[in-house]
Amino acid sequence: MPITVPSGLIPVKSLTTAEVVSGDRVTSYRWEVLAHSGGVDRLVGFLDGVVEPSATLSWSSNAAVKGSGSLKVLDLDAAQPGFMTVDQLPLESCRLRPVLVIDGLPEIPWGVFLPSAAPEEWSATGRVLSIDLLDKSTVLDQDKVDSSYTVDTATPVLAAVATVIASAGETISVDATVTATLASPMVWPAGTSKLTIVNDLLAAINYSSLWVDGVGNFRATPYVLPAKRSLAYELLNGVNRELVDGEDSIYEDEWSRDKDLYGVPNKVIAVQSGNGSATPLIGTYTNTDPNSPFSYQARGNRWIVGDPLTVDTPADTDANVIAFLQAKAQQTLVAKSAVQATVKVKHLPVPIRVTDAMRFANVPAGIDARHTITSTKLDAHPLGLMDTELQEVIDL
Repeated sequence: MPITVPSGLIPVKSLTTAEVVSGDRVTSYRWEVLAHSGGVDRLVGFLDGVVEPSATLSWSSNAAVKGSGSLKVLDLDAAQPGFMTVDQLPLESCRLRPVLVIDGLPEIPWGVFLPSAAPEEWSATGRVLSIDLLDKSTVLDQDKVDSSYTVDTATPVLAAVATVIASAGETISVDATVTATLASPMVWPAGTSKLTIVNDLLAAINYSSLWVDGVGNFRATPYVLPAKRSLAYELLNGVNRELVDGEDSIYEDEWSRDKDLYGVPNKVIAVQSGNGSATPLIGTYTNTDPNSPFSYQARGNRWIVGDPLTVDTPADTDANVIAFLQAKAQQTLVAKSAVQATVKVKHLPVPIRVTDAMRFANVPAGIDARHTITSTKLDAHPLGLMDTELQEVIDL
């Protein structure tokens, strides 16, 4: 029998997308239960008994396993029709997909999570399980190679990524037209996590680290400089990601901004790794923008050089490899310069993920700039908000 979404969860109300985004909304959550087989997650039911407001979800751009969370679930004697009690869940193997339902917007799934712990609490009302969650990339993080693992210079890197992921019982769709290979073999010792191998391979062709989308698919995508990333919501046609003060503001009046100026470099050097007996190629990127507070000129015509990068590169001409190294140096210089301004703000839930670009504006503070999302935490209940950390984008 096919699984259908339980009725009664989505109230009917006529509003424009902009009106809904700016706060006139009716919100609910559901927790989908998935079973995994053959590398595919399959919907098998809906979890009943989630205690509100216990559920939280968090993401960090700097973590290998980017998503985590927790929720409390009451062990009911019986579930409502179409739902499952927590006692019916095989916690060792099931997966959960939280979905935010806002009347007037497309449904917002937040990814697929695996229970990592489920301690019990008992009270007069019965048993409650406190379930800790990690996103599905934890499968690759926990699975490690049991012998030395090598990717040669003949295998397309994305094909090698798909092979590693498949060896952990998962699947990924990669772009078969990308046939970039390694300039020299990469070798990992026994005991290396498969997530580390995948991310090392992706970095070698200037891709972002592996991430999991809202539906729960693994994604491998080219790295895009923050200044070049789109501001448009993927799920909300015609609406841009922005936190702007004013009458339609969706963020709280209390927020903070921190500036860290110490040790921001104005030069980064990237050195090619594993070039055999040949002299390693080098790429350098500098900040000579006179309008930047960290540039060579602004620092009194002196260089502040960051720690050198050792970079695995794709097989290509020397000129292209040097350009690749320069791009890596630029990414690092941009990232290290972005620490100059970090905003922490609480706002209504919107479909964002870490590394997204987002406009943040506040008239009294004189701020109106593109930022990137470095972390966010969602209180996953109808009245819950998001706590988001943003870094101002520096375009060098």
